[in-house]
Amino acid sequence: MLDLYPRAGKQAGYWGNYYLRAVKRHGGLATAKRMLRPKKSGKLDKGLLALIDAGRPDLSVEAIVLAPEFRSLFTDEERAEADRRIASLPSYTQRTAVPPEANHPEELHEPQKYSEGAVRSIVVNAYERDPKARAACLAKHGHRCSVCRMSFSEVYGEIGEGFIHVHHKKPLAAMRAEYTIDPRKDLIPVCPNCHAMLHSKNPPLGVDELIALYESRKRG
Repeated sequence: MLDLYPRAGKQAGYWGNYYLRAVKRHGGLATAKRMLRPKKSGKLDKGLLALIDAGRPDLSVEAIVLAPEFRSLFTDEERAEADRRIASLPSYTQRTAVPPEANHPEELHEPQKYSEGAVRSIVVNAYERDPKARAACLAKHGHRCSVCRMSFSEVYGEIGEGFIHVHHKKPLAAMRAEYTIDPRKDLIPVCPNCHAMLHSKNPPLGVDELIALYESRKRG
């Protein structure tokens, strides 16, 4: 439960300070049980919504509750509530595999738009294509891949100067009309190889997930 705080902050841009205080005060199990109490409004809390925006509902308390190693700590009613919340998430939040032949994260497909209820439609990758957003991202993070740490200028010299892709860490947030991008927080530089691997799932893998996979493969 404590580990969720920095992971959600780094990956979803949501630093749940109230959540962190609750875990430190009441303990992880008690806090999870309190969070599972059904809400009269039936609405999802802003922490879970932030994780949905980032395509990372797997980092939610509800997902932890339903994990095999923790299920026995909760009552049937609590597990049912966690199940209900996860099941209520829009279908586009459910991660699916993207075939290699369809994985082109830098291509802009005009017809590829999402619409959910009253939420406005938006073209996928629009933020990644915005020159101003890209420049702000690179001014903050530089041109080195955030996953494998490759620098094109170091490998290829002058022709690699300034070359790098940028990846939108919160793809589903763009579906909400009130969402405003912060390119320094929401975009991150990645090489084309790592960018494609992030998009091997839809919603994409989290940068932390790909770094962990990359490091584990390097260790062999």
